[in-house]
Amino acid sequence: MKFRKYLRGRGRVLAFVFIASVIWLLFDIAALRISIINDVNQDLKEREIVLKQGRRKDDVKDVLEHPLQKVNIDKKEDKEQESRRRWSEGFFNVFLSEQIPIDRAIPDTRPQICSENIVHDDLPNTSVIFCFVDEVWSTLLRSVHSVLNRSPPHLLKEIILVDDCSTKVHRQGLIVKSEVLTFLDSHVECNVGWLEPLLERVYLDRRKVVCPVIEVISDKDMGYMLVDNFQRGIFRWPLVFGWSALPEEFIRKNQIKDSDPIRCPVMAGGLFSIDKSYFYELGAYDPGLDVWGGENMEISFKIWMCGGEIEIIPCSRVGHIFRGDNPYKFPKDRVKTVERNLARVAEVWLDDYKELFYGHGYHHLPCINYYLL
Repeated sequence: MKFRKYLRGRGRVLAFVFIASVIWLLFDIAALRISIINDVNQDLKEREIVLKQGRRKDDVKDVLEHPLQKVNIDKKEDKEQESRRRWSEGFFNVFLSEQIPIDRAIPDTRPQICSENIVHDDLPNTSVIFCFVDEVWSTLLRSVHSVLNRSPPHLLKEIILVDDCSTKVHRQGLIVKSEVLTFLDSHVECNVGWLEPLLERVYLDRRKVVCPVIEVISDKDMGYMLVDNFQRGIFRWPLVFGWSALPEEFIRKNQIKDSDPIRCPVMAGGLFSIDKSYFYELGAYDPGLDVWGGENMEISFKIWMCGGEIEIIPCSRVGHIFRGDNPYKFPKDRVKTVERNLARVAEVWLDDYKELFYGHGYHHLPCINYYLL
């Protein structure tokens, strides 16, 4: 009798365990089904966003289709001669650029820790703005494709190409749809994971204006070259931009890691991300500056004097072709145009310190009419 009672009690326990297991299994199946549905819906949503914004590669190729002047030349001497012949088209090796794929692979030059960093999942999206003047088509296409190929689709709201010869450059900003503006030169290649670190810093503080580490694309062989992490933008009198390495003692004392943001006085100017509303609070770019020169000083001074900060982000890397000359012409003398721009910046932003600008170096403007600055 006791044995039967034991079996009966044990059977109840087994039945309970069996029923609980079935219920748990059904719960797992339901959870898995919900997860799959969510993943599918998310995938469909992302595809819908991509389709709406026209960012499919085929669509981009249709819009930007242009016949590249590919030439089949076998002899080394002939290639060198063709490169020299076409050098003045962009003041870099245009011939070689047109032989290289527009979506070529480049080395991931980020510090290793960058690939392990976790960013917020609700970063703001951005509009990437390319301003160009008489740009070589192959480099412009390569710049655009590097953004498309190496940017998360949900963070890339739009790409805007602005012909800087037109008067639309200042109107274009009024129709930007995103929360963050990202300015890029038209002869760059964005590297792996370049966008998220920039948007992360702007997300954490809307007054931070952030720049990628600008690496070098050779103007002769189009090779991609790594640069030092610990570089910052500086200026020397009379407002000449340059790069300066952080002192090793400063790095050790402050225990700066390879991936830490680097605060710097001034930016190079052509590559940065900024909160859109803050950009317009600063007054955007000064429309009184002519063509090129001084705009990086002007916006850098505004940022620091209006409560902002400038940072270089080592986890964001963008290659840039540094050219020895410009393929476009200045309406007036180039040197005088740049100096006139710098004089305007000094008069507006340096107050009494403007005498340091006028007191250093030889100035090409014999007489400055301050009412025309």
